[in-house]
Amino acid sequence: MEIYVGIVLLDENERIFLIKEDDKNRISEGRWNIPGGSVDLGESLLEATKREVKEETGYNAQITSLVGCYKGKKSDKSWVYIVFSAKIISKKQRPTDPSIKEGKWFSKEDFLHLNAHELVHPDMQLAYNIAIEERGAPTDSVKYIDYDIQ
Repeated sequence: MEIYVGIVLLDENERIFLIKEDDKNRISEGRWNIPGGSVDLGESLLEATKREVKEETGYNAQITSLVGCYKGKKSDKSWVYIVFSAKIISKKQRPTDPSIKEGKWFSKEDFLHLNAHELVHPDMQLAYNIAIEERGAPTDSVKYIDYDIQ
């Protein structure tokens, strides 16, 4: 089973950054998604989250909280998807992930009025609300344990 992270990336005006990307698993197919991707071997969840934000958006971000955890399935594949909130801490640079086709900031009103068929999953709006209301779990509750060196 694979592990993925997703990021509710916010700016100072509570806008959310969404992407459209090539999708090898045919889940997002032209719909808006939050940035994110797979966790590499030996990488913590928070390290993967920071890396994915940078690769897919061009921003450096401060991870602020854990806002959701999901188990997904499609055909014979299953995965765990862990969603964090983050705030940008630097000016945008060029994203390095070639699979990103479009990135766009959405105001709170515009994002919350997107139809379900325009989003990869409607729980993105729930995760956004948890993030802006600061109801997520603190990042110090997210640990990486390497039992080989413990």
